[in-house]
Amino acid sequence: MATISRNEQRINNLCISNGFEPKDVCDLTKLLLEHYRSGFEIPQLFKINLDSDGIRDQKISMRRDFLEAMRLPLKESTEYLDRIFQNLRDCTWMRSVIDMVLEKIAGGTGEGDLYKRIIENYYLNSESISNEEMARAENLSTASIERKKREAIKYLGISMYIYACCREQEERDQYDRAR
Repeated sequence: MATISRNEQRINNLCISNGFEPKDVCDLTKLLLEHYRSGFEIPQLFKINLDSDGIRDQKISMRRDFLEAMRLPLKESTEYLDRIFQNLRDCTWMRSVIDMVLEKIAGGTGEGDLYKRIIENYYLNSESISNEEMARAENLSTASIERKKREAIKYLGISMYIYACCREQEERDQYDRAR
């Protein structure tokens, strides 16, 4: 087994403290990021345009599906993932959520800026760069970049989960106040 850095151990502990296996968080997040990136190739003409109520409903639905997909083993979460995948490519608001979470990551740990650049370069651009290009740009070895990419993916995944939980709680509180 490869050694893991202190940062990766902290990220793993964050995953575990929220009830998740770090590898599962990494696998699910990577799958979602790859699917999100594949939506860049779809012309805007073929994407669904939603009004503000439709966007609100889509956000609620996708958030709940994401929370359920995270809670289940990857093999058992296909129903939720299928619904997320159907919406993810048409989701115009998702980039702002990812960017907001990445900004928090960048400001929250010493490696945060690097994690943000890795996610942006590999998953948030239509043309991702190779490990070799990223290693040269960051003055790191390709093995270090692979490790940092794994850390960045896990950290983004658990951070998105925490954000989704907070938003879900805010919605419940708002509903309770309205009653």
